[in-house]
Amino acid sequence: MKKIFFFLSIVVICAVIYIVLINTKGTVNVDILKGTAYTKDLTKEIGLPLYTLAVLTAGIFSGAGLISLFLGVAQDKVKAYKRELEKTAISGETNASKVDVLEAKIKTLEKAFTSVVDERTKLEVQIKELNAEIDNLNRK
Repeated sequence: MKKIFFFLSIVVICAVIYIVLINTKGTVNVDILKGTAYTKDLTKEIGLPLYTLAVLTAGIFSGAGLISLFLGVAQDKVKAYKRELEKTAISGETNASKVDVLEAKIKTLEKAFTSVVDERTKLEVQIKELNAEIDNLNRK
Protein backbone atom coordinates (compact mmCIF):
# COMPACT_ATOMS: atom_id res chain seq x y z
CA MET A 1 0.00 0.00 0.00
CA LYS A 2 2.85 2.38 0.80
CA LYS A 3 4.46 1.66 -2.56
CA ILE A 4 1.21 2.46 -4.37
CA PHE A 5 0.85 5.82 -2.59
CA PHE A 6 4.51 6.62 -3.22
CA PHE A 7 4.14 5.81 -6.92
CA LEU A 8 0.93 7.88 -7.19
CA SER A 9 2.55 10.86 -5.48
CA ILE A 10 5.50 10.74 -7.90
CA VAL A 11 3.08 10.57 -10.84
CA VAL A 12 1.06 13.56 -9.57
CA ILE A 13 4.19 15.66 -8.99
CA CYS A 14 5.49 14.84 -12.47
CA ALA A 15 2.09 15.72 -13.97
CA VAL A 16 2.07 19.11 -12.20
CA ILE A 17 5.61 19.87 -13.36
CA TYR A 18 4.68 18.87 -16.95
CA ILE A 19 1.60 21.13 -16.93
CA VAL A 20 3.67 24.00 -15.54
CA LEU A 21 6.31 23.59 -18.23
CA ILE A 22 3.66 23.61 -20.96
CA ASN A 23 1.92 26.78 -19.65
CA THR A 24 4.85 29.18 -19.59
CA LYS A 25 2.97 32.25 -20.88
CA GLY A 26 0.83 33.31 -17.94
CA THR A 27 1.71 35.61 -15.02
CA VAL A 28 0.36 35.93 -11.51
CA ASN A 29 0.20 39.05 -9.33
CA VAL A 30 1.19 38.06 -5.81
CA ASP A 31 0.32 40.40 -2.91
CA ILE A 32 3.31 40.49 -0.59
CA LEU A 33 1.96 43.19 1.76
CA LYS A 34 -1.57 44.52 1.85
CA GLY A 35 -1.66 48.28 1.93
CA THR A 36 -3.59 50.50 4.33
CA ALA A 37 -5.13 53.93 3.79
CA TYR A 38 -1.65 55.51 3.95
CA THR A 39 0.44 52.92 2.10
CA LYS A 40 0.24 51.16 -1.24
CA ASP A 41 -0.10 47.45 -1.77
CA LEU A 42 3.20 45.70 -2.36
CA THR A 43 2.65 43.28 -5.24
CA LYS A 44 4.99 41.29 -7.39
CA GLU A 45 4.28 39.93 -10.84
CA ILE A 46 5.61 36.39 -11.12
CA GLY A 47 5.44 33.92 -13.99
CA LEU A 48 2.85 31.18 -13.63
CA PRO A 49 5.38 28.32 -13.85
CA LEU A 50 7.60 29.84 -11.15
CA TYR A 51 4.59 30.49 -8.91
CA THR A 52 3.27 26.94 -9.37
CA LEU A 53 6.66 25.38 -8.69
CA ALA A 54 7.08 27.56 -5.58
CA VAL A 55 3.68 26.47 -4.26
CA LEU A 56 4.47 22.82 -5.11
CA THR A 57 7.84 23.00 -3.36
CA ALA A 58 6.33 24.69 -0.30
CA GLY A 59 3.63 22.01 -0.15
CA ILE A 60 6.14 19.19 -0.39
CA PHE A 61 8.34 20.60 2.37
CA SER A 62 5.34 21.40 4.58
CA GLY A 63 3.97 17.89 4.10
CA ALA A 64 7.36 16.33 4.80
CA GLY A 65 7.74 18.39 7.97
CA LEU A 66 4.27 17.47 9.19
CA ILE A 67 4.78 13.77 8.44
CA SER A 68 8.19 13.78 10.16
CA LEU A 69 6.56 15.27 13.26
CA PHE A 70 3.94 12.51 13.41
CA LEU A 71 6.53 9.89 12.51
CA GLY A 72 8.75 11.06 15.39
CA VAL A 73 5.87 10.75 17.84
CA ALA A 74 5.03 7.28 16.54
CA GLN A 75 8.68 6.19 16.78
CA ASP A 76 8.84 7.41 20.39
CA LYS A 77 5.77 5.33 21.22
CA VAL A 78 7.31 2.28 19.54
CA LYS A 79 10.54 2.75 21.53
CA ALA A 80 8.59 3.03 24.79
CA TYR A 81 6.64 -0.11 23.91
CA LYS A 82 9.88 -1.98 23.11
CA ARG A 83 11.35 -0.93 26.47
CA GLU A 84 8.21 -2.18 28.23
CA LEU A 85 8.47 -5.50 26.40
CA GLU A 86 12.15 -5.78 27.37
CA LYS A 87 11.29 -5.12 31.01
CA THR A 88 8.56 -7.75 30.87
CA ALA A 89 10.92 -10.24 29.23
CA ILE A 90 13.64 -9.53 31.80
CA SER A 91 11.24 -9.95 34.70
CA GLY A 92 9.98 -13.17 33.12
CA GLU A 93 13.55 -14.44 32.79
CA THR A 94 14.25 -13.41 36.38
CA ASN A 95 11.17 -15.27 37.59
CA ALA A 96 12.15 -18.31 35.53
CA SER A 97 15.66 -18.28 37.00
CA LYS A 98 14.21 -17.95 40.51
CA VAL A 99 11.99 -20.96 39.85
CA ASP A 100 15.01 -22.92 38.59
CA VAL A 101 16.97 -22.04 41.74
CA LEU A 102 14.06 -23.08 43.96
CA GLU A 103 13.65 -26.37 42.10
CA ALA A 104 17.36 -27.08 42.56
CA LYS A 105 17.04 -26.34 46.30
CA ILE A 106 14.03 -28.65 46.55
CA LYS A 107 15.96 -31.46 44.85
CA THR A 108 18.89 -30.94 47.23
CA LEU A 109 16.58 -31.04 50.23
CA GLU A 110 14.87 -34.18 48.92
CA LYS A 111 18.25 -35.90 48.56
CA ALA A 112 19.25 -34.82 52.06
CA PHE A 113 15.94 -36.04 53.46
CA THR A 114 16.33 -39.39 51.69
CA SER A 115 19.84 -39.81 53.06
CA VAL A 116 18.64 -38.96 56.59
CA VAL A 117 15.80 -41.48 56.30
CA ASP A 118 18.27 -44.13 55.06
CA GLU A 119 20.60 -43.39 57.98
CA ARG A 120 17.71 -43.61 60.43
CA THR A 121 16.65 -46.94 58.97
CA LYS A 122 20.22 -48.24 59.33
CA LEU A 123 20.38 -47.01 62.93
CA GLU A 124 17.05 -48.68 63.75
CA VAL A 125 18.33 -51.95 62.30
CA GLN A 126 21.52 -51.61 64.37
CA ILE A 127 19.49 -50.88 67.51
CA LYS A 128 17.37 -53.99 66.92
CA GLU A 129 20.51 -56.07 66.42
CA LEU A 130 22.04 -54.67 69.61
CA ASN A 131 18.82 -55.32 71.53
CA ALA A 132 18.80 -58.86 70.20
CA GLU A 133 22.43 -59.35 71.34
CA ILE A 134 21.59 -57.90 74.76
CA ASP A 135 18.64 -60.28 75.07
CA ASN A 136 20.92 -63.18 74.10
CA LEU A 137 23.48 -62.15 76.73
CA ASN A 138 20.80 -61.80 79.38
CA ARG A 139 19.49 -65.32 78.68
CA LYS A 140 22.87 -66.89 79.21
